[in-house]
Formats: sequence, C-alpha cells, structure tokens
Amino acid sequence: MLGMNIDRMVLKVFVFFLLVSVLIFYFAIKARTILYDKPVFKFVSAKEFFDNYYNDSVILDLRDYEKYRALHANGAVHFSCDYLFETSLGIPRKIKQVERLIYTLSEAGISVDKNVGIFCDRIEDGMVLSAILSIFKVRGVYIIKDGFEQWQKQALPTTIKIKTISRGYIPFKLSKMFYENVIWDLNKTVENIDRVYKVGVSNSKIQLIPGSIYIKPKFDFDRFVVGSYYNSNDITKDKKILLYGSDNYEVLLAYFALVVYLEYPYVTIFNGGINEWMANNLPTK
Repeated sequence: MLGMNIDRMVLKVFVFFLLVSVLIFYFAIKARTILYDKPVFKFVSAKEFFDNYYNDSVILDLRDYEKYRALHANGAVHFSCDYLFETSLGIPRKIKQVERLIYTLSEAGISVDKNVGIFCDRIEDGMVLSAILSIFKVRGVYIIKDGFEQWQKQALPTTIKIKTISRGYIPFKLSKMFYENVIWDLNKTVENIDRVYKVGVSNSKIQLIPGSIYIKPKFDFDRFVVGSYYNSNDITKDKKILLYGSDNYEVLLAYFALVVYLEYPYVTIFNGGINEWMANNLPTK
C-alpha cells in the first residue's frame, strides 16, 4: 500500500513538472514570436484593414486633433508624430530617449504583440511612425493608404467618443537594446564613423560629415522606383549605412524606405545629426 502511494506521488510530481515544462516552452516560443520575428508592414485599403486586421489592432489616428474629435474610426486613439521627438541641446526633432519613447508608445496603447493600424492625412507621418515601430519590432503595422475619407465612404464603424486607453506592453530591456542598436548617440557615432557608409539626409542642402554623400528622402509606392533611387546613390544592401541630417523626421523617412520598405539589413541613425556634430567642433565638408 505504501509503495502504491509513493508511485502515485512520483507520478503526480512527474506530471506537474511536465506541465511546467510545457508552459515554459510555450511562453518562450511566444516571447520569441513577439520579439524576434520580422515585423510585418503593409499599405492597405480601409476595407482590407477592416476585413483582416481591425479586430486585432491598436488604431492610431494621426490626423489633426480637431478632425479626430469631430469623427474617427471606432476604437481609434489620437496620436501625433510630434510625440516621437524632443528638442535637446538646440537640436530640433531629436528622437526621444528610449525611456521616454517607450513610455509615449505604451501610453498610446501600443503593444509589441498587437498590430497597429494608422490613419493619416500625410502619408509621411504614417511612414515616420512605422519606422519607429519597426525598431521596437511591433508585430504588424498597416498604413491605411486611402485614409479616413474612404473609411467613411465604405460605411465602416465611426464614432465621436474618445476611447479609453489601456496601457500597452513594450518590454523595456529588449526594446532598449533594439533602440540602441539603431539610434546612435554622438559617442557611438564617432567611435564607428570610419566603419559606416555615411549618408546625409535632408530636403535642403546641409553641412556634411567628411566622407558622406547627400540625398533627399525619396519614396514611391513602386519598390523598383524607390530602390533604383537609393541604388543610384550607391546605397546598397551590403553596406553598413549611417543616416543623419538636421531634422530626424526627414531621416526617418529615409530609414522607412530602406529598412521597412526595401528591407535593408544594416541601417543606423545618428540621433544628434549634423547639428550636434558641429556643436562639438567636429569637421564638416
């Protein structure tokens, strides 16, 4: 009798540890899926977004707040690209430090394990936000390219109610690592400056770090067109590319085109840009 009780106890312990192992394996795989798989990006129509992604997405409305307040997609949260930047040391539109950026995104309800749908009047705003979300490896990002006007024409759900936001989940340590791999400060830039292909990005001429080329940010819905533009400037996938400028909004447009749209593997951003470079009396051309 005692032997049978011991056997049952051993069996229970075995089953318990087996269940624990299965759960650990499940959550490890889930964490890997959330944090390491390549994020999905698509331009979609309003109808395509509603049919395929609406029920599993955080919806961000980047239009003017007065437009948002008057009417918006049901469940949408107002957001502005201005929230991604800060002014530091006289540098306009510097990308926020990682702690503040993670707080900003999570307070908007963004989670790495959810899709994000984006309404915007200016497609560039959607591209800049998508560039930031790609750095943190948010699961999927969908810019609704025909916008809120088409959402209304399709008689898709709208409201005037302001959505109560539930704080999103962005894991701090891993997200900080992702951020620092892409967004470089002055020290990291100086340390690696001879190891990268330097690209000054601006819609108007700027001072350049020696050894740089200058481009305007370029995008086209035709990948061949946009790819040809960057390749014609010798910006190719085999290079380790450093982007910088005087305005990180413009720099993020180039990052979007290269990384999110064309899937370049080695692209970083000097966050201080040419302004911080010159403020530290470093050489320019």
